Amino acid sequence: MPYVTRNSAGLVIELSSIPVSDSPDWLETSHPDVQRFLQQNQMVEQAKSALVNTDLDMVRIIEDLVDLLMLKDVFIFTELPQPVQDKLCSRKRLRKELHSLENLIGDDEGIF
Repeated sequence: MPYVTRNSAGLVIELSSIPVSDSPDWLETSHPDVQRFLQQNQMVEQAKSALVNTDLDMVRIIEDLVDLLMLKDVFIFTELPQPVQDKLCSRKRLRKELHSLENLIGDDEGIF
């Protein structure tokens, strides 16, 4: 039961509970145009979510790549801008702390 806004090609580009244009078009939620719009938005949200998930994976890949390049003496850590150095050091410290905590939890399993 939304009001719809259409583009010049006649495709639904916005849904609203109130009329937002000079010529409001009201459709049932079951109307094919409304359903098509909702499906497209769902696909866009799924794509954004997939990008966010791959971004998180890429962060670790980049960290490993930086470590490898430093190990191979391609560049020196201090050549990186200070904010980058700070972020990399912070992440390394957090990973080290997390690893330490995981080891503490894992060590207790054989006690009881």
